[in-house]
Amino acid sequence: MMPPAAQVSRRWVPSAMALALAGCASLFGVGPAPHLYRVTPKSTYPANLPHPPVQVLVDVPLSPSGLDTARIALSRSAVSIDYFADSAWTDRVPLLVQTALLESFENSKAITAIDRESVGLRADFILKPEIRHFEALYDSPNGAPDVRVAIIARLVNPSGRDIVAQALFERHERAEANEIPQIVLAFDEALGGVMEDIVTWTVRNPALSVKRR
Repeated sequence: MMPPAAQVSRRWVPSAMALALAGCASLFGVGPAPHLYRVTPKSTYPANLPHPPVQVLVDVPLSPSGLDTARIALSRSAVSIDYFADSAWTDRVPLLVQTALLESFENSKAITAIDRESVGLRADFILKPEIRHFEALYDSPNGAPDVRVAIIARLVNPSGRDIVAQALFERHERAEANEIPQIVLAFDEALGGVMEDIVTWTVRNPALSVKRR
């Protein structure tokens, strides 16, 4: 059984007119819309999270160009990237992750104020994420993929733009089946674990208490 990734539809059209009409439909975007998927923010955290009285803004994550898209990425080797057919995220991956991370911070109730870096509010720190991996890895021809999410988090002092702390957070989650809904659930689980780790690392970082002193 072939996985649902990037399957090419081979349909033989019986006439030149039908071919022309199909070309026009493709040109003007007429056709079946892709199935859209989203991720959910993290809502459960350790009970002993500190509550540093600081304002932290979250920047739009950096990402490789192959992941800066709404398409759902997959990889069959260390040097290749492809996308699932007829399926997409509700937003470009960097914006998808930024929104989920913001909501995860809000759900933790551990930060006095949290917002997007682009709004220009005064902040004690800026969190600058960088997405290194956000793809489904196929390590067998017909098996379910292993979803890999890896994000570097950098805490930046906005006054001097100095990096005061940096760490890599990574999770792997095996999809329960080689079907898009189950693969998306694996993305959601892996990203959720990474976001919990980022929130916990941020609010427990010694730099936040040093800043207020």
